[in-house]
Amino acid sequence: MTLDTNYAVAPGEYLAEWLDDTATTQQDAANLLGCSRKLVNEIVNGRAPVSSDTALKLERLTSIPADSWLRFETQYRLDLARVRENADLAKHASMIPKGTATYLRSIGATAATLKTPGQLVTDFLTFHRCGTWESFEASITDAAQGEYALAALTESKAAFDRVTCATWLRAGELSEAYERGRKYEFDSEQLRAALPILRERAATPDARLLRDFASILSDVGVVFSMVEPPDGLPLYGMTRWIDQKVPVIQQSGRRARDGFIIWTFFHELGHVLNDPRGETHIEYKNEKVRNSTAERNANSFAFDILFGDDGLKPFSGLASDTAIVRTARQIGVSPGVAVHQMHRKRLLSYAHGNRLMIELEW
Repeated sequence: MTLDTNYAVAPGEYLAEWLDDTATTQQDAANLLGCSRKLVNEIVNGRAPVSSDTALKLERLTSIPADSWLRFETQYRLDLARVRENADLAKHASMIPKGTATYLRSIGATAATLKTPGQLVTDFLTFHRCGTWESFEASITDAAQGEYALAALTESKAAFDRVTCATWLRAGELSEAYERGRKYEFDSEQLRAALPILRERAATPDARLLRDFASILSDVGVVFSMVEPPDGLPLYGMTRWIDQKVPVIQQSGRRARDGFIIWTFFHELGHVLNDPRGETHIEYKNEKVRNSTAERNANSFAFDILFGDDGLKPFSGLASDTAIVRTARQIGVSPGVAVHQMHRKRLLSYAHGNRLMIELEW
């Protein structure tokens, strides 16, 4: 977050103040400096820069050090550029969704609002490490293809916003988990060997579940993190790679209930193990956008790991909480995960089973 001025003070203002204090006219100053009155007037009015030679002459005239005059000049030119740029950047403020701006303020990335649009965009670009709005857009162009492009529809029927998504992903990159992951060495075979352990742990969700997930995955070189999302982000989770070497599973915790979070977790593991290294995959809220081969394969992977060959057959016809809990325990999944899949497959009315889902902490 930057705290810059929105005005520029010309070096000539310091010279004008000295002239007033010493009752020296511009012509007198010009004579003493050995230059034209026009140059003195242009310096006073900020139209002419203070050169190194002029700074040395001003030092002898005013006893203000030459390097101070040069600092005044440098700061003035920088502030002028900043004022002009802020006016230009302000044009892009409308591209930052309100919820994303609120999110940036909540994590300390900016204190600006739409009342100071140039500063808001400046802080936004600083957060994303981009020098211009155009460079930011270019940085997400590739991400807008393929998997990102699937976000045409969301659960709320709102349009998917790439700016919001990119901001959430950047927040994940700034997390401690991501930084630790830079030193990991991923071992896919060890991850496959850990799947039964992860499945068994997921069967009894509690306050430590997500921390245990992170610990187990870190041992096999996978980053797992829960990152609070901006309002309006229609994503459950995503998978990407650090330098195409270390997989990162980032989840938003949308809905915060075990059925959604655990399902997304195993879905993303499917991407890690079965997709080409280095690809990015995102889990959207709406069933209609999960239509790529990669997404279908990840869904099948998660379903097979959690429910086995019989799938949801043991739950067919069940409607009472007691029966669902009993069957879930028998096959080794949490009742919340069972209800989540029964809802998705239309085996259970959305009015039933909701009490079996528990909220998870992270």
